Amino acid sequence: MAEKHVRQIAIYGKGSIGKSTIACNLSVALAEQGHNVMQIGCSPKSDSTAFLRGGEIMEHPVLEYSRESGMDEKLILDTIEKGYKGILCAESGGPDPGAGCAGRGVAMALEWFTKYDIYKKFGVDIVIYDSIADVVCGGFGQPMKAGYAEEVYLVTSGELMSTYSTNNICSAIKTVAEAGANTRACGLLVNLRGVENEVAVVDDFSKRIGVPIMGVIPRSQLIQRAEAQGGTVTEIFPESEEAKLYRELAEKVANNKEKYMPSPITLEEIIELARKHQAFE
Repeated sequence: MAEKHVRQIAIYGKGSIGKSTIACNLSVALAEQGHNVMQIGCSPKSDSTAFLRGGEIMEHPVLEYSRESGMDEKLILDTIEKGYKGILCAESGGPDPGAGCAGRGVAMALEWFTKYDIYKKFGVDIVIYDSIADVVCGGFGQPMKAGYAEEVYLVTSGELMSTYSTNNICSAIKTVAEAGANTRACGLLVNLRGVENEVAVVDDFSKRIGVPIMGVIPRSQLIQRAEAQGGTVTEIFPESEEAKLYRELAEKVANNKEKYMPSPITLEEIIELARKHQAFE
């Protein structure tokens, strides 16, 4: 029998753009569709999976736990917990502030999950990596750099710094792809922030870099209310328009087979784009 292919999807974007909210809601919606999902937080904050676990932070992030206990096949299982809808949750963790490379936890976690064949053991068919944006660091870029994540979705908005960060991530995708990794961009996820002409800005940006918009997520107090209750809007308010939107987005992601080599633009072009649409933060 042929071994089941595990789809490994990375969600990238600048800090505070809403990656974890989107990752958690996608994980829930994909689990509702019958997928066996694992979400891995790739940040030293270790809070990516909190809204899959009633608002609780993971007890054993990989890097911290390995420092305390070492690591072997049995111990790696202690770093994995089940969340809502049986979604497997793990956090890479990181060092104390100023005490070392935060990207090291990402690299170690992914290496151990692969070494001990975690995805196969749990029958996972979709892995979601919630990845910090600073891909200049090799550790943070590990999901794409080491070829773990073949599919990258870019969370962006019409804000200047968001498009700038997204453009940098496109450069990283192109670099690792040209070095032989099978990593490609699969779409933009637009998390609206209230910038003037925001959708027009991102639509223009999308055409310039050659990566289509996969979904547009509106600003919503309902999403914030759900997170205040320790869950996702897809779980807490399942009949809402927001939950419907995430289910539609999850279906698009599940069925998407298109991959794109992005064409990053220059900083001058990004600034010109913002000026053209009068979109400033």
